Amino acid sequence: MEALESGLRQALMRDGCLILQALLNQPAALGEHEPAGVLHDQRIRTVHSLLGSFQLTRGYYQNAEGNSCPMDDVLGLVGSYSPGLTKLMCRAAGMDGSYDEAQQTLDLYAGVDVPASQIRSIVQTMGPELKKWSETRAETRCERVPKLYVSYDGTGVPMRKEETMGRKGKQADGSSASREVKLGCVFTSTATDPKGHPLRDPQSTTYLATFEPAENFGLSMLKEARRRGMGKAGKAVVIGDGAQWIWKQAGINFPGAVQILDYYHAREHLGVLAEAIFPVAEERGKELEKWIDLLDKGKGEKIADLAKIKKARSGKRRAIAEREIEYFRKNVMRMQYAHFKEQGLFIGSGVVEAGCKTVVGKRTKQSGMFWKIRGAQNILDIRCAVLSQTYDSFWEWRKASQAQALKAAA
Repeated sequence: MEALESGLRQALMRDGCLILQALLNQPAALGEHEPAGVLHDQRIRTVHSLLGSFQLTRGYYQNAEGNSCPMDDVLGLVGSYSPGLTKLMCRAAGMDGSYDEAQQTLDLYAGVDVPASQIRSIVQTMGPELKKWSETRAETRCERVPKLYVSYDGTGVPMRKEETMGRKGKQADGSSASREVKLGCVFTSTATDPKGHPLRDPQSTTYLATFEPAENFGLSMLKEARRRGMGKAGKAVVIGDGAQWIWKQAGINFPGAVQILDYYHAREHLGVLAEAIFPVAEERGKELEKWIDLLDKGKGEKIADLAKIKKARSGKRRAIAEREIEYFRKNVMRMQYAHFKEQGLFIGSGVVEAGCKTVVGKRTKQSGMFWKIRGAQNILDIRCAVLSQTYDSFWEWRKASQAQALKAAA
């Protein structure tokens, strides 16, 4: 059975490719798109499609605007690749672990052999086009938005040396081997579970990833939130960890939103503070339980006051305690967890933190990978589009816009 299936598939693809070649090599294949310029000569190009590769003979025209082969535009070719194959190439490159894996995926599941180097080249061509579209795309997921969440985070991506020259980092010599990519997500919540815990709406999450400065990223997140229906939202919420750039951008771009400090980051800082105040484990355990109860009730100021009284008089433990006390004082209003729970709000930034692993880590932080910013950005833009369920919409838009351009030129 397997041999029959494989043989029939190969035969169908081979015959389909021959039919495609015959259809496109007819003299009248351009139809209404026949250009007004002078036909200079006929040129042959090998076209790679989902059915296989074939020879395409098309006219080379000269006109006032320059020289071109209009058949390439009519077919929507990207270099020598058909739009259908190009779409699969980019998706495989974005979702598989490497370009080599993408090559294997295309061979195994689509039956086409495309070198990894060609897949990389196509990604560099299509990535910027997809990014530009994504920034102005229309959205349909904004008809009902009771609660809209915006969440930020950052993670390092290993870079080539020329991308980290002169940058400070965590290596032994003080240099950096990575660049921070900022990841943001927008999602909505309509319902809660039987226990009152909020539920993220299925397929409502969209992602943005960029190496740009925080100011640019913050503005991009504002635009994404508006596309997702922030103007219709009953409540807007920003969730993040304690990084100052997050709250600065939240204050600038989402001044009316509820700000929530990720509960689990708060718990981590609470543990650090308790260890600095109570060096003896037995005593620390008892006091930490009380402090966790205060944190759950949203009494971060009370925790800071108690820690201030009991902090060490000098030394490293005092310095750590003072730092953590300041952390709690700065974030008191973002730690009103009891109040947030009463409103049915998320109190954790798990969505964007998971995104740092699934969107960024799984593709750009594999062993032995070192990126240029441009290459990593193109891959992340494709990956974000796929995981945001906007990838297919981009290709539909591209096909429609090309048809419109050809109609206008006729």
